[in-house]
Amino acid sequence: METPTQVLVRPTRGTEVDADELGRTVQLALEMEQAPTGVSLTVVITDDDEIQTLNRQFRDVDAPTDVLAFAEEETGQAFVDGSDEPPYLGDVIVSLPRAREQATEHGHSTMQELRLLVVHGVLHLLGYDHATPAEEAAMWARQDAILQRVQEQHMDESHTSHSESPGSRRTTLTRSFGHALAGLWHAVRTQRNMRIHLSATAVVLLVGLYLELTWIEWALLVLTVGFVLVAEMFNTVAEAAMDAAAPRFNPLVKTAKDVAAGAVLLTALVALIVGLLVLGPPLWAELGRLLSH
Repeated sequence: METPTQVLVRPTRGTEVDADELGRTVQLALEMEQAPTGVSLTVVITDDDEIQTLNRQFRDVDAPTDVLAFAEEETGQAFVDGSDEPPYLGDVIVSLPRAREQATEHGHSTMQELRLLVVHGVLHLLGYDHATPAEEAAMWARQDAILQRVQEQHMDESHTSHSESPGSRRTTLTRSFGHALAGLWHAVRTQRNMRIHLSATAVVLLVGLYLELTWIEWALLVLTVGFVLVAEMFNTVAEAAMDAAAPRFNPLVKTAKDVAAGAVLLTALVALIVGLLVLGPPLWAELGRLLSH
């Protein structure tokens, strides 16, 4: 069953949202719920301001929430332009800031929280609710089943992408570098802290060039910066692996992620100290020289 699903991300830049992955999640949810063939819907990932505006306009609630679901028959019109192919199921509106906050609180990734919220919204469009304990139990059971299947699908895709037929096991050096670069790009694209570390690295390198550091000083800086970047990537690996192993909140998983994040923080603090020791004295001397003129 091919379901036209439109996933809009606002803003479109500087986010860790994988719209294609959310579209596949919606598709899987609809298939598992045996939705009618040809239904379409729209998912919007937006900010708290838009969520609060919609809440105020349609629910008389002047506050942002994590997810809203508006069935087409309830409103008579969509909030965004969905597919022209009938029937149009409705709109799922998700707050990205709320998803980030709840992901941190529950100890998993923002994408995992977004998948949960999107599935929750799709189930609402399909008629599920949680106004009573019985309704909540039924909805939560379907939500857990869909999210579990999403995780299994990710694991199956990962296994397939790494498996090779007997005749194609000649892994070249170029292909290996390609996998490595893909992993590096994923970390840069999805991890805000990785981008912060790289920005700080660029500043340190420019300052080092200006101060004409010795080879030993360069070696200390490069090794220290490298440790920080590698620690951040290992933290990303730990988060992805634990998200796949535990799709729902688990206090032990949260502890493991906190420890991994603490390791990154420790390496960053060590890097800061090394940077001050290496760059501090020549910077101070250069400042004194400039002020003396």
